[in-house]
Amino acid sequence: MKFSFNCFAISLCATGLALSNCHKVPEPEPTLATCATPATVRDLTGLDGCGKVLVLGSGQRLQPTGTAWQAFRSAEGQQVLIDYRESPNAVGTCMVGKIVELTCIREVGSAPVVVPGGN
Repeated sequence: MKFSFNCFAISLCATGLALSNCHKVPEPEPTLATCATPATVRDLTGLDGCGKVLVLGSGQRLQPTGTAWQAFRSAEGQQVLIDYRESPNAVGTCMVGKIVELTCIREVGSAPVVVPGGN
């Protein structure tokens, strides 16, 4: 009797695992950068260790890094559209927001600066 119960329990667990693997939602495929997140460039040079940051509509500040940011000519108050990925292990001196790597940036109404393979 004990042997039957153990076999039944093991079978039930194996079936549950097999079925749970069938319903996994696949990871989305990387897509081309869309520059879809609106932001405003703010120059915080007067604060210790700061330079230009991006402020999202929610008020969240981002400290931009990466090739796209370096290639972009930014100005105080400039309205931009961006795509980015967080850089959780990056360390900065400004301490006003998340450090992010821009994968796409463009001034509203202009062509984007996109990092190849950015997403």
